[in-house]
Amino acid sequence: MALNASLIRLLFCLPAACIAAEPLECRWTEETIVIDGNANEPAWKTAAVIDDFAQPWLKDRTNKPEHTKVRLLWDREWLYFQAEMDDADVWADIKTNDGDLWKNDVFELFLRPSAKHAGYYEFEFNAAGALYDAFLADAKAFLAPDPQKSGKFHLDAKVVIDGTLNERGDVDHGWRVEGKLPWTDLLPTGGRPAPGEVWGVNLARINYDRDKKDPALSSVAPLTEPSFHRTEEYSSIKFVGPAMSRPPQWKNERLRGSPDGPSKYAPVRVWPKLPSRAPVALASVPGTKWMWLSDQYGGWDTPSTLWKFKADGDGGDAVSILTPGEVVYCVEFHPRFAENGFVYLGVNGPKTGGGGNASRAVRYTVRDGIPDPSSRTIIIEWASNGHNGAALAFGGDGMLYVTSGDGSGDMDADNMGQNPKTLRAKVLRIDVDHPDQGRNYSVPKDNPFVSDSRFVPETWAYGLRNPWRLSYDKTSGQLWLGENGNDLWEMARLVQRGANYGWSRYEGAHDFLQNRVLGPTPVTFPTIEQPHSEFRSLTGGFVYRGKVLPELTGAYLYGDFVSGRLRAAKHDGTRVEWDKELIDTPFSLSIIGPDADGEIVLADYGAPGWGAQVIGALYALRPAPPAAPAPPFPPLLSETGLFGNAVALTPGAGVHPYEVASQGWHDGATGQHHLALPEGSGPVDWVMSKSWTPANGTALAQTLTLEGRRIETRVLLRQQNDWAGYSYVWNEAQTDAALAPKAGSDMTVAGRPWRVPSRAECLFCHSKQANFDLTLHEFQLNAGDQLRKFEAMGLVQVDSAAYERERASREHRSLPEQEKNQRASAVSTLLPRAPERLRRFAKPDEASAPLAWRARSYLAVNCAHCHTLYGGGNSAFDFDWLLTDDAMHAFNQVPQHGDIGISGAHVIRPGDPQHSVLIPRVTMRGPFQMPPAGTLIPDSIGLSVLVEWIAGLKSSK
Repeated sequence: MALNASLIRLLFCLPAACIAAEPLECRWTEETIVIDGNANEPAWKTAAVIDDFAQPWLKDRTNKPEHTKVRLLWDREWLYFQAEMDDADVWADIKTNDGDLWKNDVFELFLRPSAKHAGYYEFEFNAAGALYDAFLADAKAFLAPDPQKSGKFHLDAKVVIDGTLNERGDVDHGWRVEGKLPWTDLLPTGGRPAPGEVWGVNLARINYDRDKKDPALSSVAPLTEPSFHRTEEYSSIKFVGPAMSRPPQWKNERLRGSPDGPSKYAPVRVWPKLPSRAPVALASVPGTKWMWLSDQYGGWDTPSTLWKFKADGDGGDAVSILTPGEVVYCVEFHPRFAENGFVYLGVNGPKTGGGGNASRAVRYTVRDGIPDPSSRTIIIEWASNGHNGAALAFGGDGMLYVTSGDGSGDMDADNMGQNPKTLRAKVLRIDVDHPDQGRNYSVPKDNPFVSDSRFVPETWAYGLRNPWRLSYDKTSGQLWLGENGNDLWEMARLVQRGANYGWSRYEGAHDFLQNRVLGPTPVTFPTIEQPHSEFRSLTGGFVYRGKVLPELTGAYLYGDFVSGRLRAAKHDGTRVEWDKELIDTPFSLSIIGPDADGEIVLADYGAPGWGAQVIGALYALRPAPPAAPAPPFPPLLSETGLFGNAVALTPGAGVHPYEVASQGWHDGATGQHHLALPEGSGPVDWVMSKSWTPANGTALAQTLTLEGRRIETRVLLRQQNDWAGYSYVWNEAQTDAALAPKAGSDMTVAGRPWRVPSRAECLFCHSKQANFDLTLHEFQLNAGDQLRKFEAMGLVQVDSAAYERERASREHRSLPEQEKNQRASAVSTLLPRAPERLRRFAKPDEASAPLAWRARSYLAVNCAHCHTLYGGGNSAFDFDWLLTDDAMHAFNQVPQHGDIGISGAHVIRPGDPQHSVLIPRVTMRGPFQMPPAGTLIPDSIGLSVLVEWIAGLKSSK
């Protein structure tokens, strides 16, 4: 049997005007639907029955088509359909998919996801179980002589016949088809609908009868011609979502501001149109209004781009002036730049001829405002594969001071710190204006060790780990150096002639590797020292001589890359007169330097390459505008408004208790969590990578209980796009908790030591690179039925298409691309998938979970916030839970923090826990412990999981 030519022409005609009608309904289901053709799950009884199949294009409608009944359901991942068709003569002789199914008895489902976009889908099912599926960019596609099928689909359908197929002499009762279609197949048009969204739909049928020449066509759409492709005339269908009950929101009336009061200073974005993404070095061109910026993107070792832009502009005039193929750490202009055009760069890059990296001071001649690449001249260089130094500063004597680090990973692996015969681990002083024959500098005759054969004569000072920034103050003659510490301390030094700064026998003023032999001169301890409870990676700055902030005149500015804190210290040449915090910023402070007018510029390095793509920027420090009057920061937990009854931990209105899939280790304490979303905030955006970012004003609370006694309630508060951490310590009577001091405290609980973290310590784990809130994400919140409850309250919203694409990318699967000029994805409060098909962390003692996932979950919960890209872990490996094992860079990797006395150690040595430094790091407590903060007692259960996991890994031997 076949359709005649005139009918074929009508089937493929062009769209006409749309006729409005009451939308059909596709209702929500939470029930699992088994595709067996029977549709006997209770969910089908809740579906709307669509049975108004007709032939609206006919003037004579007395001849009714045989009865058809269709039901549609949907959930987070699937569209379900079920059609029942009365048919006395079931006919289908095409058995292969994608054939001319319209020559058989067929049921057809057409979907047009948007009335504003022409794309639509056709799905056909014949009585023999053959399928046809296609995406059509518009209804004209069938006008082509040989239309091409488009799209890849994963339909699951089952046909059941009540009668006999293709037996023309008997009488059948009918046939039915049940099926489901994944929303990801519809990603060319944005994928899944949002609850309440209305699409176009046509449910249609072609029915052949042995007694009739032509087939009977019927449709639920009010078609004016017998064409199932008249998309403008499709019926509308509404996707009815699950029931929602939005809870009240938290009226935060007290938990605002800071216990320290408002800051006197504020960062103000400058040069907002700069193409910079990760600023590394900034300098003003002498005698001009031009600035130069070294910018990096993609990782610590990514080569820099040098940009030039107007100091008084917005950065939109920036031009790239040099791409040297190296990291440019420093830009320093010659004191007589106007005469000679010399600029010096401190760089690190591949050695000439290969074999590791080298740090260098290189000189360029600037011509027409741009460094001439052909003028590149290496002044001095040394091998360096980490802790590279390469900071430069001209002194008042015209000499060039150059820093070098110990040139290796942590722990001074090459034992360079106290070695006087190497250029490494030093401040070097050279004369670039009077070079010796055969090299591009000379050694000044007044260098402190120029006549001491034990030293390289370039030495001005030595015993440095990782100098980060060097600056000379012309007014005072002070030469300041910032230095990164290793395990416990960060330093800033007023550099002295001939000083030995002690590394690696000392870290700052404290014993470090006591078996290291000191150099030949006494040790000089730091001018300024900050513990790791306050600073984690010190960024050196400069002595301020600007006009905007006169109270800081003559003070040395320095900050912390990890916590974002900026401080200033006034030194009178003999002692530090004062040292105070100026502002706690949300920045990864990579630059603290002057602009062309000597005013303070702060650079946020951002988080280049990280999943959230946080981009860095430049800011000026200015006086803060007057703050609006605010109530005092609550000194007691009961006054925060988080709890209606603090003693019972009864949540306040709009505060939600929540569970986590796997608790972090808190020395045996258990945690209760609460989330307070502020009034006026919308749902929290669900993202794949890292944690989510709730609205400003959000508070997270974690109450820690040990042996039946509450110890602390730790609170994270988000304000002005930044987070701060506070601890409330419970009293002995357990009636309330008081705000802990800024520096934290040490106490004894149940006969064991306990550390209440400082506010800076809170943010070492709750860091910018970890996106601060460590529990608001899929892997931790997917506990029990919690996510369904969040969904029902509308607390989260998700772009399911973006979610599926990112997940597929990480799992190395391909999904259909978004088609141009078609409906885009919808954001809704539905979960991206059913919770049982979302991911979650496993508890260490969760025996039903695979051992490998328990181990990776443990590392994710307890270690990944630091050991991730730019997380402050100071190691090459990465414990991000979204990475594959190989991508962690931990297996068979030599540890950068030393071998802890283990011969032949690796971070993780598969099959060999005894030679894996991860194990002793987790076991020990003290300077080398991991995690370095927040715990004083090792976790025996977690340790046993890690040991068993490593032992079971396949050895690479």
